[in-house]
Amino acid sequence: MKRPAVFFDRDNTLIACDEYLGDANKVCLVDGAADAVARARQLGYSTVIFSNQSGVARGYFSEEAVHAVNQRLDEMLAEKNPKAVIDRHEFCPFHPDASIEKYRQNSALRKPSPGMIHSAAEALALDLERSWVIGDAPRDVEAGHAAGCRTILFTDPSLKSSPATLVNTKVEPDYVCSTLKEAMDYIEKNTERPPDVEQPAPPPPTSITTVASVGATPAPPGSADNEGDAGVAPTEKPAPTSQPSIAKVLAQSQPHSTARLESLVNELVQEIRRQREVPHNDFSVSKLMAGVTQILVLAILFMSFLNRNDLKSLVPLMIFALTLQTMTISLLIMGRQK
Repeated sequence: MKRPAVFFDRDNTLIACDEYLGDANKVCLVDGAADAVARARQLGYSTVIFSNQSGVARGYFSEEAVHAVNQRLDEMLAEKNPKAVIDRHEFCPFHPDASIEKYRQNSALRKPSPGMIHSAAEALALDLERSWVIGDAPRDVEAGHAAGCRTILFTDPSLKSSPATLVNTKVEPDYVCSTLKEAMDYIEKNTERPPDVEQPAPPPPTSITTVASVGATPAPPGSADNEGDAGVAPTEKPAPTSQPSIAKVLAQSQPHSTARLESLVNELVQEIRRQREVPHNDFSVSKLMAGVTQILVLAILFMSFLNRNDLKSLVPLMIFALTLQTMTISLLIMGRQK
């Protein structure tokens, strides 16, 4: 069964940045970013970052710098919340006005086109109809809408707006919020099948091989045309523009039975835990009497030792001690059978 995903924009959504970011040392998380990623996974969603990175096309930094920023982002998310794991990074280094020729193209991967979403969906076997997009710019919403996802526009007033956020909105988002917590609250309320337990993690995060590496020396930014996202580089082949209809049918064929099975398993686990937590009471009257009788046996044996030379006294004492010892054993057996 295909899993849904939450597609996060990077810059000014998870990372506080309104300009081109090619320095991993400048990564700063948006408030609540780690908890939002962790919560998405807890709700059963895969987590993907998708981002335009025209700073590569303009020669400001290389694709390797984008990967370094993404790696630092992963580390900082894990430091804040160990469950905040990004399953896949996607990024587009192309731009139609690129200063570096090999990146000068109007790529289908570049938002507002949905190419990066389709690329991640193919790699991770995602159900886009049940997926969400969270981003700070209208192009994020447009890309999500074009891919068939539900969309959330994130507008944090504490963050400096990037030029991408000033573009007129062509598609209305499903929801508008000012914090990532609000976004995840809305997703949780509108998740058709919230699982009882956290879904197993997909295969380790992978990176899409980029078309080519950039050898030009990075130059300082000369404009404020912020791309606002980051992820992983595109492939040489264009990303698919639609999901196969047969795959959709298979993805939707067993949601209710799977959910019911997961619920039953969770109830069984909870019951086992409750039984283990029930305190056990080992006290019983028979065990107490056995203890007292054993003490008497020891006392009689001591007296027998003192009278070992007097056979007339020794024999009755030993018989009495054996009788009491037999009673002790009987009382212990009764206590264990209770």
